[in-house]
Amino acid sequence: MNFFVPNSFYFLPLIFLPLILHFLFRFRLKRVDFSSLYFLVALKKERFNFFYQLREVLFLILRTLFITLLILNLSRPYLIKKKSPILKILPQKAKSIILILDDSYSMQYKNNFEKGKEILKEIIKNLHPNSRVTIFLTSKKKIIENEKPINIPDTLIKNLKISYDISYAQKILEEFKNFNGEIYLITDLQEYSYSFLKDFHSSFLLKIIDLGKENFENCGIMDFHFLPEREEKIYLQIKLINYSQKELEIPITFYGEDFNLKNFLILPPGIKKFNFEIPKKLGEKVITGKVEIEEKNLEGDNTYYFVYEKEKKFSILVAYENEEDILYFKKLFSVMGNYQIDYLPLKEFNKILLSSYSLLFLVNPSQIDQFLKWQLSDYLKKEGKIILILGKCLKENKFNEIFETLKVWEGKGVLRIDKWEENHFIFQDLKGKVIKEPKFYRVVNLKWKNLKILASFNNNLPFLLEDTSNNLLIFTSNFSDDFTDMPTKILFPPLIFKTIEYYKTKTKNNFFIGETIKLNFDVSQIKVITPFGNFLKETYFEKGLRMIKFAETKEPGIYQFENKKISVNTNKEEGNLKKLNLEEKDNLKIIKDEIKMEYEISSLFLFFAFFVFLIEIFLLLI
Repeated sequence: MNFFVPNSFYFLPLIFLPLILHFLFRFRLKRVDFSSLYFLVALKKERFNFFYQLREVLFLILRTLFITLLILNLSRPYLIKKKSPILKILPQKAKSIILILDDSYSMQYKNNFEKGKEILKEIIKNLHPNSRVTIFLTSKKKIIENEKPINIPDTLIKNLKISYDISYAQKILEEFKNFNGEIYLITDLQEYSYSFLKDFHSSFLLKIIDLGKENFENCGIMDFHFLPEREEKIYLQIKLINYSQKELEIPITFYGEDFNLKNFLILPPGIKKFNFEIPKKLGEKVITGKVEIEEKNLEGDNTYYFVYEKEKKFSILVAYENEEDILYFKKLFSVMGNYQIDYLPLKEFNKILLSSYSLLFLVNPSQIDQFLKWQLSDYLKKEGKIILILGKCLKENKFNEIFETLKVWEGKGVLRIDKWEENHFIFQDLKGKVIKEPKFYRVVNLKWKNLKILASFNNNLPFLLEDTSNNLLIFTSNFSDDFTDMPTKILFPPLIFKTIEYYKTKTKNNFFIGETIKLNFDVSQIKVITPFGNFLKETYFEKGLRMIKFAETKEPGIYQFENKKISVNTNKEEGNLKKLNLEEKDNLKIIKDEIKMEYEISSLFLFFAFFVFLIEIFLLLI
């Protein structure tokens, strides 16, 4: 028998409570005043009666048993079916074996991770004694290397825990493409993490032990962000997803340093956004906390940590060469009263302090020379944000480590936006019909490095690219009449507004597990406080600035770097438990394991506890 909640046994000392109370009351003498010995004759001599003494012992046993059964019920005991088809596929001779256990948090579903550990122990136990075993977790942790099965203790497997890091299964398998042995992958075959297996080729036979479920129920937090402040109140938006086919009532709680809000949401199947208001005047305070939904299927996507700082004044500089290129921007910005916007010709660029602006629109420059590159690079280093709008091939481009302009596409009909990242903040809530409406007559073709395409045309040329490491967005078409009719279409205002809001809300306060946090400090050593311990980190010089690099983002929570607070969250895509539809190939075999751990018998112990309670009531009545 095994237990899902073994920590419940910390309550076992409570079974001595009935015994302690029994002796305390047994030897406690109570003084009673009475007027005559005559009344003593009517008293029953129960204390000296054999049946009374036997009943006292029975009460003691029943009460001890009752507490024991309740503790066993809390520990959620279960029975394991030991027969498994895995034994049929294990090699009979000594071989080199690599065992990979998926420890991503999607494996929490239906206790798949506990099942996986039992399978791992079963495989090790039944391998040839002279085999050599290496064990990996998909979080890229090597547990054992080249050991004989007999040297691998069960406690090592038993103590393995779920990781919130992303899955590195693909990288691990690619490292051993020419491996001369057998590889076993124990996983739920989640489509998000294992879609690469459809085109995976290797010299070895990969045996996948499939623990995934075709039908599943789960809901979780997909995204969370703050909306622009109004009247010194915080407005936030949370995006939830319900993977089941039925409507759910979900309790949701917002925990802050000095506030606690609870609500109940009706969540239909699919994705739905909810807006909330936190009625609190901020002053200059930084607010940290978490959002949590109460849902039992998968805990990893039920919590989202946040760090919120009061908005600073958001100022925008629009730099241009030809004033005709910014006519539509001036008209649009004239009705957007939330920002301070300045316009400046590029020839006067050296007269301003660029770092005083939160966002730079660089519109249709003819070149990026060495001086301009130095200004832009320094601005990006100081966490500035740039939206570059191209309209011509650059005569000189010192940003060629990021992109190069090749030629201008023109004169071959019109282009329309055909593909875009629907889940990206910029394109959320924009309808496909609206996005596809504008026509484009001229587009700058690029050669780029380490840029992500957010939107592209129907001839596969990119329209919008993002350099996430440098806070740089690049539009490949100018917004003037000879390039496009977009400024006269419905798309133009929301696209530009959401692009600005994306950079306005995109702060360095929020990271995901596995990401590296880089911050600028002017001291040589930084104290880092994390959910799993405290560290002292040395800073280093990078491009003239003292920086700290922290890559140990392995648990969700609030991380503190001196006075700077950062939130770290799990990758919410792991909450999508959709299983990969994978067929067997020459180098790939799928084994559907039959070990069952659903035989939970906690209800049986609860029934016995109730039965014991009834016996005690019966004894009290007779």
